Amino acid sequence: MDTRDNGTVIIDCAIYRNGKREDTSHDAVSLENALTSLTDKNDFIWIGAFEPTAAEMAEITAPLKLHPLAVEDAVNAHQRPKVERYRDHLFMSVKTVTYANDDIQTAEINAFLGSNYLLTVRHGKGHDLRAVRQRVETQDRELEHGPTAALYAVVDSVVDDYAHVAAELEIDVQEVESSVFSGSRTSDSSRIYRLKREALEFRRAVMPLREPVSRFAVGEMPEAARPYFRDIGDHLSRVAESIDATDHLLDNALHAHMAQLSIQQNDDMRKLAAGAALFAVPTAIAGIYGMNFEHMPELSWTYGYPLVLGTTLLLCIYLAWRFKKSGWL
Repeated sequence: MDTRDNGTVIIDCAIYRNGKREDTSHDAVSLENALTSLTDKNDFIWIGAFEPTAAEMAEITAPLKLHPLAVEDAVNAHQRPKVERYRDHLFMSVKTVTYANDDIQTAEINAFLGSNYLLTVRHGKGHDLRAVRQRVETQDRELEHGPTAALYAVVDSVVDDYAHVAAELEIDVQEVESSVFSGSRTSDSSRIYRLKREALEFRRAVMPLREPVSRFAVGEMPEAARPYFRDIGDHLSRVAESIDATDHLLDNALHAHMAQLSIQQNDDMRKLAAGAALFAVPTAIAGIYGMNFEHMPELSWTYGYPLVLGTTLLLCIYLAWRFKKSGWL
């Protein structure tokens, strides 16, 4: 769901001891007591919040002693994907992406990672972290590795969505290519432009995330977690390559569409010119015979008028045959 439960900003909150969930209250005192109770190095609390106000965020973060600049970034959405490391915690902002009907919608997840906690702050619709939490809770020993494992589950789910969106974009680009080269008259330029704009929005969500994930994979995370973030990095690289290929194909499709339009316009001009030539012959003959001279063949010859009409018709048929043979008609 994308609404608050019972009016509270905290959607879900639980302690994980040896990977097993223990529910806890959502108020600030309970959070502080829960933090105090975490004695094992891999025990942690995972707090999930949805669109908190500044006052609500201050109440949540007071027991965690988070940096005020990071808290401000978490409250104000529309952050650029980034990772910032503070003295005793890490702040990460990622964009979530959904795609339907040639339209990409982005939302935002901001995460605070400490030695014994993970706080996720979600803005916008489209990526419910409770499904991620429920999935990871059912996997044996997944959360025994502490809050880093929970952060990995969140980022991995976001990047999996990137892969799905990239696949959907590729399908739509194939549809555009089929339409452009179908041979029929189509108006694909508006859709091509729209897809290029959505690909650009997708790029803004994906590209800034590659560098921090690469850092996670080589040294900024516990050694046991690095292979998992390397896997995320590989997925991000594939998505980035897909975006580049999509953008390149859209450029080619747009150029091909403009060339098709030019060819169609040339065909139209040739048909118009051929039609004008067909009408020029009878118009010229009718103009000559309409000048009322005395010595016209049909004035004194019975078959003169039918001969002129037949000659005109034969000339028009001959011109039409020649234009058809040359591809002008």
